[in-house]
Amino acid sequence: MRTLFLPLLAISAIGLPAAAQTQSPQHGVRTGNILFTYTGEVLPGQDAAFKQLVQKVIAAVEQEPGTMAYEWSMRADGKTFDVVEIYQDSNAVVAHVNDVVSNFGDELGKTQKTLKLVVYGNPNAEAKKAIEGLHPEYETPFGGFVR
Repeated sequence: MRTLFLPLLAISAIGLPAAAQTQSPQHGVRTGNILFTYTGEVLPGQDAAFKQLVQKVIAAVEQEPGTMAYEWSMRADGKTFDVVEIYQDSNAVVAHVNDVVSNFGDELGKTQKTLKLVVYGNPNAEAKKAIEGLHPEYETPFGGFVR
């Protein structure tokens, strides 16, 4: 009996998540979300100032209602970092850029430099104009989901 029970339990455990996966996604680029991956480099001698500034930026961005995710990570070299950003829509992108540039633009320019900005989704013309100075690369979405 036990040899029959374990395979049935395993099939049930696999089957339940599969059923949940058939629901339509409520988030993602197909629903208008805009995703960024921003890669930057901390300028020489600016490590401490950069780390303090990042905490201020994160605290401010956390208050933006249209910013859904904002995750910073440092690479092994200790100077190259990435930020994964998810915005509700193009309006949220514009609001974010305006907020960060007006409040932290000068300090960010003194502590880090932009290496790359990749944009996923379909931002409108106003959002594209807001980020054009970062020379973004645009990816064309063709499939996927976010839960």
